[in-house]
Formats: sequence, structure tokens, C-alpha cells
Amino acid sequence: MALLAHEMAHASNGDARHSFIVGSALHSLAVLIDVTRFDWRESDGLARLVAESLLALLGLPVRGLTLAMGLLLFRSSQRAEYRADELATHVAGTPAMTALLDTTTTTAPSAIRFLETSAHTAKPEDLWTALHSATTTVPPSERERRRRAARLQELRVDTTHPPTYLRIEAVKALPYTRGRIPADDMSAIDKELETVALRVAQSIRENAQSALYS
Repeated sequence: MALLAHEMAHASNGDARHSFIVGSALHSLAVLIDVTRFDWRESDGLARLVAESLLALLGLPVRGLTLAMGLLLFRSSQRAEYRADELATHVAGTPAMTALLDTTTTTAPSAIRFLETSAHTAKPEDLWTALHSATTTVPPSERERRRRAARLQELRVDTTHPPTYLRIEAVKALPYTRGRIPADDMSAIDKELETVALRVAQSIRENAQSALYS
């Protein structure tokens, strides 16, 4: 609930990256970067090498513009993250939001490892259970080590997200101890998300399989 509320909050928290004009521009630039990405192998031949080199040169201004837009948006993006955290805390409550942020610190590496190594073989209907198992088996000592390592992260102005431990401290200072949606409503929410979760799992598996041949 906290995660969904946080992501939906970006539509109303002043985050320029999710606005119609700026968001669309960033998406278009990302597509152009992908199109002009240098992708050549020795077996592709000389003609393909020339074509890919020309595409890569044409993509340099696109990459420069994307970098410039990113530099302009970094500060507002960090403020937007704090605002999205606040709105999500108002919906789900302080314990849920702090647990979510702590989870991104302590289990994200294990989730990434699972997706990189096993997502292409897991059945869509079993993917979330397998992912849950891969992340919940992390020993408490390793979780604590990851928390300490995360606290060493310095605040930077050239990133879209502030350090997670600073976000946790900001959430704990908010007055929304209890969320607006009670926990006993979760069964209805889970049922509503079942179809979407299966569709996302199928997409993850297909993307992982495609990556094996890219």
C-alpha cells in the first residue's frame, strides 16, 4: 500500500519528471538514446559497423540534452521524493512507510540478483513467491550490514533520490502514525492486484528471456 501510494503521489507532488511535457520529453529522449545505441558485433560486417557508428554520432546531442535536463531536474526530483514519501505515509502510516524504505535497503540487492539469474525461468504465477523467498532468507546480520553501508552514502546533488536513511528519518518525523486505509482492507486490495501482478510477472519473464539474446 505504501509503495503504490508513493508511486501514485508522483502525479501530484510537483515532480517534473512525471509531468506531461517534461515526462514526455524524457521518455522521447530515452527512446532516441536506445535507437542510437552502438550495437555492433564482429559478425555484422563492415556496412553495419558504418551504420551503427553514424547512429552513435547522431545520438551524441541526444545524450547531451538528456544529461543537461537531468542536471536541471536533480534538485526538484529529490524534493519530490520527500513529498511522495509524505503523501504515502499519510495513506499507509509511518510504520508501513519506514518498513518499505528499510526493505529497499536490506533486500533490494537480493531481489536484483534473483531477477538477473532466475526471472527468465520462473513461471509467471510463481515468480512473486520465488522472489519473496529469495529476499526473506537474507540473514539478520547481512540486513544490518546493508543498513550500515547505506548510512555511509553521502548526500549528492546529482542524483534523483536522496539517501534512503535520510528519507526514513524524515518519515519518522511526520505525524501520520496511523494510515488512512486500515490494514483489514488489504485482502480486497490484494485480490484487486492479482490480475495486474500476473501481467507484470509475465512481462518481467519475457524481458528477462529477451535479454538473454540481446
